[in-house]
Amino acid sequence: MNSALKFSPLKVHEVPLAGRNLIEASAGTGKTFNITGLYARLILGASIVPGAPSYDAQRGLLPESILVVTFTKAATAELKDRIRLRLAQLTQTFIDQSPVLINGEAEPFCAEVWGRVVAENLDPAPLLAQLRLALATLDQAAISTIHSFCQRLLSEQAFEAGYDFDRTLLEDETDLLAEISNDFWRSELYGAAPEWVLFLQQQGINNAGLRELARRLKSLNPDDILPLAPLPSEQYQQEQLTRYSTLWAECRQCWNQKEIRALLLNAQAGEIFSGTYKLSVEKWQNWLTQVNRLMQLDTPSMRLFKDWEKVTQSHIVKMVKKAFQEVVPKHDFFVAAEQVFLNEQSIAADWELRLNHWKLSFGEYVRRELHRRKAASGQMSFDDSLTTLAAALQNPTRAQHLADKVSQRYKAALVDEFQDTDPTQFTIINQLFGQTLTDAETGSSHKPPFFMVGDPKQAIYAFRGADVYAYLNAREQADEQYSIDTNFRSDAAIVAFVNALFREQDAFVEDKIRHPEILAKHSGASKLQCSDGKGAIHAWVFDGGTSEAAEKALINAVGDEIASLLNAASREEALIGERALSPKDIAVLVPSHRQAEQVRKALARRGVAAVMQTRESVFASDEAAGLYAMLAAIEEPAHSGLLRKALVSRVMGMSVADLMVLQQDDEAWQQQIEHLQSWRDEWRKNGFMPLFRRWLVEANVTQNLLNQGDGERRLTNLLHVAELIQQESRSRPSPAVLLAWLARQISEPGQSGEQQQMRLESDADRVRLVTIHASKGLEYPVVFCPFSWKGKKDLVRDSDIVHFHDASDGEQLKIDIGTSEQKSHLERAQFEAYAEQVRLLYVAVTRAKHRLYLAYPAFESLHSSSVSGLKNAPLSQVLRDESGQPLRKNLKDLSPTRITAAFERLMTADPGALTISDLPERQRLQAASIATPSLSVATLNRKYLAAPWRLVSFTSLTRAHGSADTLAEVGADHDLASPVVASVNAEAAPDEMRFAFTRGSKAGTALHAILEHADFARDDVASLGSLVESQLLRAGLLTETDQISPDQSNPERPSELPIQVAQWLLDVLAAPIELQTDSSRGTFSLKQLSKMQRLNEWPFLLGCQSFDLPAFCRVLAQPEFNVDPRFIAAAQRLKPEKMAAYLNGVVDLVFEWQGQYFIADYKSNHLGDALADYMPEALVEVMADAHYYFQYLLYTCAWHRFMQLRKGEQYDYERDFGGVVYLFIRGMSSQAMNNGAYIDKPPVGLIEALNKALGLGAGQ
Repeated sequence: MNSALKFSPLKVHEVPLAGRNLIEASAGTGKTFNITGLYARLILGASIVPGAPSYDAQRGLLPESILVVTFTKAATAELKDRIRLRLAQLTQTFIDQSPVLINGEAEPFCAEVWGRVVAENLDPAPLLAQLRLALATLDQAAISTIHSFCQRLLSEQAFEAGYDFDRTLLEDETDLLAEISNDFWRSELYGAAPEWVLFLQQQGINNAGLRELARRLKSLNPDDILPLAPLPSEQYQQEQLTRYSTLWAECRQCWNQKEIRALLLNAQAGEIFSGTYKLSVEKWQNWLTQVNRLMQLDTPSMRLFKDWEKVTQSHIVKMVKKAFQEVVPKHDFFVAAEQVFLNEQSIAADWELRLNHWKLSFGEYVRRELHRRKAASGQMSFDDSLTTLAAALQNPTRAQHLADKVSQRYKAALVDEFQDTDPTQFTIINQLFGQTLTDAETGSSHKPPFFMVGDPKQAIYAFRGADVYAYLNAREQADEQYSIDTNFRSDAAIVAFVNALFREQDAFVEDKIRHPEILAKHSGASKLQCSDGKGAIHAWVFDGGTSEAAEKALINAVGDEIASLLNAASREEALIGERALSPKDIAVLVPSHRQAEQVRKALARRGVAAVMQTRESVFASDEAAGLYAMLAAIEEPAHSGLLRKALVSRVMGMSVADLMVLQQDDEAWQQQIEHLQSWRDEWRKNGFMPLFRRWLVEANVTQNLLNQGDGERRLTNLLHVAELIQQESRSRPSPAVLLAWLARQISEPGQSGEQQQMRLESDADRVRLVTIHASKGLEYPVVFCPFSWKGKKDLVRDSDIVHFHDASDGEQLKIDIGTSEQKSHLERAQFEAYAEQVRLLYVAVTRAKHRLYLAYPAFESLHSSSVSGLKNAPLSQVLRDESGQPLRKNLKDLSPTRITAAFERLMTADPGALTISDLPERQRLQAASIATPSLSVATLNRKYLAAPWRLVSFTSLTRAHGSADTLAEVGADHDLASPVVASVNAEAAPDEMRFAFTRGSKAGTALHAILEHADFARDDVASLGSLVESQLLRAGLLTETDQISPDQSNPERPSELPIQVAQWLLDVLAAPIELQTDSSRGTFSLKQLSKMQRLNEWPFLLGCQSFDLPAFCRVLAQPEFNVDPRFIAAAQRLKPEKMAAYLNGVVDLVFEWQGQYFIADYKSNHLGDALADYMPEALVEVMADAHYYFQYLLYTCAWHRFMQLRKGEQYDYERDFGGVVYLFIRGMSSQAMNNGAYIDKPPVGLIEALNKALGLGAGQ
């Protein structure tokens, strides 16, 4: 403990009920027992004067006069139940005139109270009457969250606090923040200099990035933000920009990629570069490609790629050996590039400063607009009640009035989980409670009882604003500090282990947080008796290999160990007292939902059922995405692609094979569409919930989900999402608007607090998988903490806005958005973040009652991931080497022997309580089922099982390091994923729009959908604009506020932004492409196609008896087929597999032109910001790198096989098939022939050879 503070042991029956008191309650020490005890003493009128009767009903308080505050609704409900139970037990004690019995023993608190009544010969009748009255009025008790208390106080004292009490509660500010962000984006950026807009985009600030930034800035207190250095004058900035623009133009003028590439490659071939600077051709080419992309920009880029210096003249001179200085490669571009580099270096700091000032301005705008718009609409958020009350308390007159009103109403206050307070909450609590009051008549003064109860060692909620330093400050201001020193939860061995683990003064990193020596209430033998001989603490110490391999091995070890324990329990060899250990006695504590899911799968493979308890948002679940897919299909029944996506979602659960069969049955497919139409009518007529209930029944959704391995989890998620949608539908009855809201929740989950957190799917007897944050306050007989050796790579995720506590200013919270000291402030923030990681470990290990499992791997070679993982791991802080230093101080030579010794030092007093072992050999254990009789295994007459047929697609076959077992989602293959670094600019011209349009899979999906539904032959920008708007809204690329209001004089006119996209796409449809038909060569464009000439989204499924990728490569390499060498080289990188497989896919477009069929595929890949980047020759590299050649050969094989089956001998490949056209739509222009188009017609011999090599056609 802090040496400046002296903690007294808490004696709940004797502590004076007066003044400002802090109670520090370590984990498992009976905090709630003591809170309910204090509450009961206040009800009974416990004396604060030595020698006076212990209890006096006339002094007693009633529940409405005792304020109890905690921080979550769940904790509030639990605390109220525990207080009710305490009062009921005392009432029964006074009725029986004997303490109530619990498990045959007198309840300790009741026994002490009754003992004092008897010893002091007090009259029990008035005390019993007081208890009965308290129970009868407990529903009026002031037990609430801090938010509810503040809201109630503001409502009751609205005038004095300057509060509008007519406001309604706004539970989710996401949409309002999006509206404010979009307004700012339009007003601030659409008229800004292009250099500034480009710079912001390069910083990742677009519509989505701005919304995330708004979320981070909205709650900042301006008083906490450190001042920035002043900006240079406007004139100076303009002069800088003008000079840089001039240098940029000169650089572009000198740029000649082919010439410079040849110059450098010749120098490379001549071996003139020194050893340090010898670089691969690929490295040079990569640099030149990055330079080329920047050189296409008319607008100067204020952010060069990190290796730009490598193409400057002075650096190239440095790279050349001394003997070859006379033949140094020289070019005007190298000189110009150096000037750009030097100038960019000099102005980079100014632009960074400008960005930071811009963030400050944006934050002020967000806070101002949030306040204004909520006030205008009569709304307030949860946090508004806190900030409004805190603001009122800044006014001395209002503060005194409010404090007087609070003291008149509440005669005592208890604040639970005080370590979870944030600075605003602490300010409110500090000013309203614990103050000295003066009696107006007598002039005497007194301090009402005010108790703050918490534990800084369990302060783990910094991510939601909790501030452990507020607690530490309050601790020092308390009149008295108490501690509870006896653990009532865990066995003595575990208590001793935790004492040893955190005994060192620096164990918790932060010096003001220390671990006191805790006593164990349960000092005898453990209730857990198990035949495996393991101690109360079991540590796995092993050679980890790599971080990923260690994690995988541990997950399997946990699965095997739990199965082994449950098997022992089935034989009555693992008992807790007299009963068998059950699954619900076991908890696996994990840092993240992802790891919980991995453990769940490992347990499922061993026949062990588990439930997950996590704070993950339900909108991040597959069920949310599946329900969205279904609702989107219902809203648009004619969209076959949406229906297919909905049917194969996890919610509907249809296999791809069944989907293909369904699509071949016209009558059955029509029935599906009719279902959608009927459900759509239900939605529009009666609202969301009637539709949802009907869909559950008619589509047999419940049974489908329950038939899955984790069906209860999935059904719980689905019902939870539906409940949230229903709540939102009250303010958004329109299906389209509700779908757009749901899309935003799925894309940005986790912003709405408790109501979004996944619920426990079952109370059945199952293993608990719990995130450490969610485990706080819980306890389990057996606890696994398998990942405490693995720390976060980045302790502070958002390093641009740094939150830290200033040690030179009383540990006050400060926020650094870009001062010159930000680096040192970031180090302090990392220090605080790591300290919280250690506190998370403390929370995890103190959940265990009888047995605790830990793990710590050793790594032979410490590569970057394992170094950061071990260095930032909480176990690395508390495990010590032979010199007493934390293991994280020296990770070299961290062998299993050294780690084992660190564990053994902790338990020298009781070595038998600790067992250490390597990971067990994989046992493939299955947990025994007590309720189900054992079944014998069926006898197989065959010696070998045939290899199963597998379902593969182009995506699964070409996924990096992937496996063909992974089934890609049915539908058009997504384009190359790329980060969203540009957002839609509503004022861009078509040529600009094609490059500025949002990138990534969402954008690709939206553009595919637009082209699928567009009428190519209709040159109508308004009609296409309406389609664009609906599809961008559906994809979540537009919010409601992104839709610019229609022209009032022409309500049919769509919004301005979709019009700009529509103009670009009309230009794409008019792009000329030269196609070779059977008889002639002609100029073609997509706009020439009528709907009758188009087959959109053509699906196929082909059986391949011997899908042999090595054979595929051999066929490509045969000289007679004249395949581009780049395609042959790329094919060699594919994973060489042989399998029996079903090949599935969806072709974007098959069209007929001049009597021939062509396969077309849309690609929205961003290859550069100039049409030249999309010339046919440039596309060959992309076709090779992304394996699109493989895709179109598979598509051609499928179409060839389809036509053979449909037309038989009437089909002729050379006559009927025109070829493939890959359309890179960002590069297609009505002014450039063949731009953005890759065209090929594979020879029929190649297609026939591939059909044979791949065994295509076995399953038609």
